[in-house]
Amino acid sequence: MSPHHPGASAPESEPSRTPVRVLTPAQVAGITVFPILGTGLVLQGVPVDDILTLLAGCGAIGAGTIAAAGGGRRLLTALAEGVVRTATPTQPPGK
Repeated sequence: MSPHHPGASAPESEPSRTPVRVLTPAQVAGITVFPILGTGLVLQGVPVDDILTLLAGCGAIGAGTIAAAGGGRRLLTALAEGVVRTATPTQPPGK
């Protein structure tokens, strides 16, 4: 027997909705402060390369701190693995 009933309407399903996550003050500060800081440094005559290096370092320190504080062992393991792979030569031995 087939479970299909030609005259029956299909069950209505609710559309999947992802919950909206509210940004934390730290996220809002990171999103707004970095561009403002970079703009201020450019106006003071600091080279763009130096600004990008500074802001990248600040972002890396912040990401590492959040990962460590949140118990982000998987993230730290993945980062360590990436560093090791980057440092390992890709040429086969003997060449």
